[in-house]
Amino acid sequence: MIESAKRRGLFVTAILPRPEKFVTEGDNKLYYPNEEAVLHVGVHQVYAPPIGQKFDVIECAGHLQTIEIQQNIRFLGVIPFRESAVDYTDTLSALLGINIHNDLGLATARRDKGLMKNAVANAGLRTSKFARLTAANGSDVRPAIEELELEFPVVVKTPRGSSTAGVYICDTIEDATEKSILILKTVGIHDGRKTHYSLLEEFLHGDEFAINVIASPTCPRGMFVTDVWKYAKIHENGTMINTMQGMCDPHSPKYSNLVRYAEGITRAVGIKYGLAHVEVKAIYNEEKKKYIDPVMIEVGARLAGGRKAIMAQASIRDWRPFDAMLDAHCGFPLQVPRTFTPSWHAKHVYIPCNKAGILKSVSGMDFERLQTYHSHVALCEVGKPIEKSTSIMSFPAFVWLCGIREDVERDAILARSEFQVEVHEEADEKEEEKVDLYQEEKKETEAVNAVSES
Repeated sequence: MIESAKRRGLFVTAILPRPEKFVTEGDNKLYYPNEEAVLHVGVHQVYAPPIGQKFDVIECAGHLQTIEIQQNIRFLGVIPFRESAVDYTDTLSALLGINIHNDLGLATARRDKGLMKNAVANAGLRTSKFARLTAANGSDVRPAIEELELEFPVVVKTPRGSSTAGVYICDTIEDATEKSILILKTVGIHDGRKTHYSLLEEFLHGDEFAINVIASPTCPRGMFVTDVWKYAKIHENGTMINTMQGMCDPHSPKYSNLVRYAEGITRAVGIKYGLAHVEVKAIYNEEKKKYIDPVMIEVGARLAGGRKAIMAQASIRDWRPFDAMLDAHCGFPLQVPRTFTPSWHAKHVYIPCNKAGILKSVSGMDFERLQTYHSHVALCEVGKPIEKSTSIMSFPAFVWLCGIREDVERDAILARSEFQVEVHEEADEKEEEKVDLYQEEKKETEAVNAVSES
């Protein structure tokens, strides 16, 4: 995005709502970069609230307006890069006098999963059965399941999460009750806010997809579906665990129902500018040779994670998603390719670990050996604790592949199967204490980070 801004001669200011005090150590420095880190990659200047002071959108707007006056500049748009930023991005745009922002009346529906479902249902689109659970002791779980006539498994999740964090697949009443109580007691690690209810939903069957959209009034229909990703997940340890995500052709009749549904969802929650992604489940109909009856899981009014935009740029000829995102939020006409059919097949591979302990050794990490290798990220380190892969950030590595489909499919299997780790599973007392200490420090850090934003 910074390179796209440079090509247009634009000035970039970063807004960091999380105080620097809480992001200078450990994994948080990588995923919640501080002022020094964002300036290093090319941002011109940074706004962050003083240490110990929570982020306030009114104060932020006043500070940015002062910058406009003192530096004789004008802000053209505000772009969200993190799920928690969806809360205030459009409000901040309006406070700065920028007319290019999404529908403010639906701002809460773009973040709160319950209000999101209400907005989608009000637009006449299908949603999953759901109920809000508010009882601190979980006494409303059983009546809600009976009233909705749900069958197990059921889904219990936080209404303000992102990715798989705070999402539980429950097979019994007791498990669903326990998870609802947990959600109501927990402060969200993403935005530091305590939710007033948990969501009970029916478990959707079928294949899962992420459908990426670029919205702008300069588009013929107000938006384009740019790329579609099919998820491969397995149900283990009470949650859905990713294995791979592969790119599909949005122009294929096989996915036509998904494309139309995603466009409707995007309009229903008031997304008019920038990138968005819609996560759905659908069932494949053998007779019609296409997916039917799509149902929304959630919609994100921001750039999708997992390097999907980067891989779309590598796979789709003449498509520059970061240029398009910048143009959309600044009110410039979009430059789009003649077709979004990918020239190459792209895949995001999750490298799993089924052991927990102190990492002793690792093999198969030389992913560059793969013929279709594009890039990778390694999160594990010898001598440090490693955990079993469940949530996204517990995976030891991720690999992205791009090339001919058959070669990509082969390399994806090799990347997962040839990755092997050795851990001190039966560690001595010191090593066990080290693992326990690491887990305690990680939980304490997440709690502190959550409190800092709240």
